[in-house]
Amino acid sequence: MGSGRRLALALAIALTAPGSAWARAGASCLALLPADGGAPLAVVALPGPQYAFRVTYVHSVTLTPVDERYVVTGDRIVQTQIRFVQHGPGLPTAPDAGGTFEERDGAFVVTGQREFDRIVMRVDAAQRPVLSTSAAALDLARWGRRAVAITPNGRGCDAAQASGSDVGPRVAERATRM
Repeated sequence: MGSGRRLALALAIALTAPGSAWARAGASCLALLPADGGAPLAVVALPGPQYAFRVTYVHSVTLTPVDERYVVTGDRIVQTQIRFVQHGPGLPTAPDAGGTFEERDGAFVVTGQREFDRIVMRVDAAQRPVLSTSAAALDLARWGRRAVAITPNGRGCDAAQASGSDVGPRVAERATRM
């Protein structure tokens, strides 16, 4: 699994309908887009004040669980932690500067502050990729096997929806509580 794919496994979900009080409050949002362009698949509101989300999946080579944690700061996605039980392609073997790498409760836990403009990941149902927030979860494979881009929008959900998306009502349809 390449670093772009690993990075892409981040999106958390507190789904909102357009014009909701949460969206108008300027909550940080994520837009989920086809990586090759096209209309947004979903707009995801992140509950504050942390604006955190996580992406969980089964590693394509080791077939073991991976848990990646992120926060959105303005228009940046920051990976704060990745947890996995077995080393595999695309997974870290050492921390970035200022981060940690330790074994905890039978898992490797890497912390740090890796920043990204966006995350592009290939999703496949066999890997069970899920983006979740403290409020909800979204099966990222629901749109089929494809590359998906996760892009932050710190200006709020209304701004993300105004960027050409009419997906607000469809997000509520497609979302599942987990």
